[in-house]
Amino acid sequence: MSKAVRSRKSKVAKVIKVPKPARTAYNPDRPLEKNLLIHAQVRHFNEAETQLPAHLRTGVDVATIRTEGQASHYIRNITKALHESGGRSTQKVEKAT
Repeated sequence: MSKAVRSRKSKVAKVIKVPKPARTAYNPDRPLEKNLLIHAQVRHFNEAETQLPAHLRTGVDVATIRTEGQASHYIRNITKALHESGGRSTQKVEKAT
C-alpha cells in the first residue's frame, strides 16, 4: 500500500456510537429539585433573559418553576427569544501576553 493511500485512510473519522437516553431520562412531572443540572440551566437562562430587549423577555419568575416540564418550556422560550434577538455582537478578545 502506498504512503498516500495509508495517509488518507488514517484521516477517516471514527464513528462513535451514542446510545439513546433511557425513557426515564426526561419526566415532565419530575420535581426540578431532583435535577440540579436543569435547575442550574434555568438560572443561567434567567441571567441570559435579563440581557434581552424588554419585548423579548418572558416575565416568568423562575422561582415558580417547579417541574422539568416547566423548565423545558421556559428554556425553549428563552432560546427562541435569544435567536430572535440576533444574539450578542461579537467582541474582540485580546490575547494575554
